[in-house]
Amino acid sequence: MSDVRHLDQVRIGEALPEIAFDVTLTALVTYAAATWDFHRLHYDTAFATAAGMRAPIMDGQMAGGLLARQAMRWGGRDAFLRRLSYRLRTPCFVGERILLRGEVTAVDDAKAWALCRMDIVKSDGAVVVQDASAAVELPRRG
Repeated sequence: MSDVRHLDQVRIGEALPEIAFDVTLTALVTYAAATWDFHRLHYDTAFATAAGMRAPIMDGQMAGGLLARQAMRWGGRDAFLRRLSYRLRTPCFVGERILLRGEVTAVDDAKAWALCRMDIVKSDGAVVVQDASAAVELPRRG
């Protein structure tokens, strides 16, 4: 995580750090262990393929965790994620690479929030999440 970012340092249009993430079985199992969500679609290849999937799929809430990571990496160690909203458009399967991108769209000085828009796309261009929104509270100087 980066150093402290202050609200007065934020500029509309500023890019959030791009994150490339490989959807691996290890990542899905680790996430399942951390959240106690052990649905077999997320780790059991035979079960997933029998259910019509080409491979185990990433849990939808894991996408939210990755978006939160992106916002907090940008916001720094004293940032606080106040709100996060997103909708999945397509599933992510083991073996795929996803890219998280975003930018600052507004600054709410009264709440000390930077508002960000974020997307997740697969390396082949398929949209996973489009127009996610996050409100990141940042400290003021002094």
